[in-house]
Amino acid sequence: MGNLGQKIADALQPKDTRPTHEWASDGNVELFPPVTRTGIFDTSGSRHFIPILDALDDERTREVNILKPLRSGGSLIGDIHLCSVMARNPGGYLNVFQTEPEAKNYFFDRIEKTLQGCSQVAIHLPYKYEWSELRLNTGATIYTGGPALSNLQSKGVRYLRLDECWMYPAGRIVEAEGRVGDYLKMEMSKILRISQAGPYEHRTLDECEWYRAYTRGTMHEWEVQCEHCQKYFEPVFSGQREDGSFWGVTWEHFKKQNGDWDLAKCCATVRFECPHCGNPLLDCPKTKSEWNRTGRYKILGENNRRRVSFHFECVIDYPWADLVELWLDASNAYHRGDIKPKIQFYQKRRAIFKDESSLLRTGLHLSRVPYEINKDWPEEQSRFATFDRQAEDLYWWTVRAWGLEKSRRLGFGRCFGEGDIKDVATKYKVTPNHVGIDSGFLPKGDRGVYAMCCRNGWMAMKGDKGYEYAHRLNDGRLIRKSYAPLSWGDPEIGTKGEGRRYSPLVIYSKSQMNQIVQSLIDSKRWEEPIEGENKDVEEEYQAQMSSRRKVENFDERTGQKKSYWKESQNDHARDLANEQVLFAILSNLISDPVIERLSKKEEQAVESK
Repeated sequence: MGNLGQKIADALQPKDTRPTHEWASDGNVELFPPVTRTGIFDTSGSRHFIPILDALDDERTREVNILKPLRSGGSLIGDIHLCSVMARNPGGYLNVFQTEPEAKNYFFDRIEKTLQGCSQVAIHLPYKYEWSELRLNTGATIYTGGPALSNLQSKGVRYLRLDECWMYPAGRIVEAEGRVGDYLKMEMSKILRISQAGPYEHRTLDECEWYRAYTRGTMHEWEVQCEHCQKYFEPVFSGQREDGSFWGVTWEHFKKQNGDWDLAKCCATVRFECPHCGNPLLDCPKTKSEWNRTGRYKILGENNRRRVSFHFECVIDYPWADLVELWLDASNAYHRGDIKPKIQFYQKRRAIFKDESSLLRTGLHLSRVPYEINKDWPEEQSRFATFDRQAEDLYWWTVRAWGLEKSRRLGFGRCFGEGDIKDVATKYKVTPNHVGIDSGFLPKGDRGVYAMCCRNGWMAMKGDKGYEYAHRLNDGRLIRKSYAPLSWGDPEIGTKGEGRRYSPLVIYSKSQMNQIVQSLIDSKRWEEPIEGENKDVEEEYQAQMSSRRKVENFDERTGQKKSYWKESQNDHARDLANEQVLFAILSNLISDPVIERLSKKEEQAVESK
């Protein structure tokens, strides 16, 4: 009778239609440990939760995605939503966690306590129940489990919560979403995905279901107001202005003798720099309180209320010095060849999707300068076109204008065959002796690189593992250079036509050229246009330029630092850049880094060869 009486009383009560954040903070949900902020649920200190809870209340919204950093309250939003619908709009609810043991622990640590802390739900809890299938006296059932197929292919539910779905095995998100199919037809379903960024280990972004689900929704980025200039910006760990300069959390640069960041000295100088006015903000309660007060979500793209995605970084509530320490420690590991800590920082602290390929792309910061490609550059002294041959007569190419110790990109792309190479050179007004082709692939034969260079007056180039090459001057002295003395490539070598014609061939040090290119980039003398010819081409150029990175190892026993350049398959733009630098050195537009006189012993070694 008691249950019947309660049901009658509940039926006679007017339906509470207040927004969830108001309803929960009105004494209806009490939080207990291990939740950090215990007591009555309150969003006054976390206003970025409110629009998310509002989206969950919106009857026109079918999917809500929360891309959030570690320990930022994402799971708490799921708990509050569970209490809200069980109290006011009950229906079948499935909670899916990364593993079955994690699901069980979370149920007893968080879900059970939160349900007991909600008076309107606690009265409907049965005396005995199983953690994996809790049937309330209202008839609604709360299912909890891991992403096993047995949990995802049975009964239908109205509400689906996918927690830390970046870790799910392939295909499990889609399997889970199938559980709401019947309610989806009636426009009554709700899917809530809560997770840090991915992808999981040994997967790429293209293989990450969580990434695809998140990017399908309308993006909402949290932004706050600067207390100095009153302009809004996204409170992110690091951002880049159009001119290539950085804003966000910044610090004074101190490094140790071995090249590692000095964490203690750097962390003592941490502040936040506004992207608009450049004024510093200190990490203090006032700053973060003002950010919380003025914060709002900015919609990116068209607003589709059916699927919405929310993102914020941990800068809004995590100590900045601790973030810098984590980042610099990851950077030290990166320079020793370990990229995993950086990927984890992006995924867990910044809540940014990142795999190895995308990390390499964002690791290179090219200087973007406002200039028009088709207009004259007063500082220009010469321009070169370089080409990198691939299979099926495909060539990647780039054209750059050069002044003294400075270069500007005029074009980048791919073409097919000898005729297209001529067209590129003609379009950008590059003289034949300033056209260089990488001869590492298919140099011989009538359609090879050497033959084309012979026919057109172009130069063949080839990167080599050597570091330096000896040159004998007219006065007999021997000096080192970053490229070998001019040699000749015979397109007919090994055939009857051998020796009839030759192409000029310059062999150069890949290591030296890689370093010169990087030095020009770091010193902002390697200029790129702010707006390229095509967005897809610009993305490909950025990807190729960043696909080669310098790895440093420090030998504690000898105190020596060794470094090398790690290559990848898609780094053609970097090879083209190396050949551009070679042209610039040959034209005396930049200095050769290894010109020096050889010792007597080295001279004897060269002469003996």
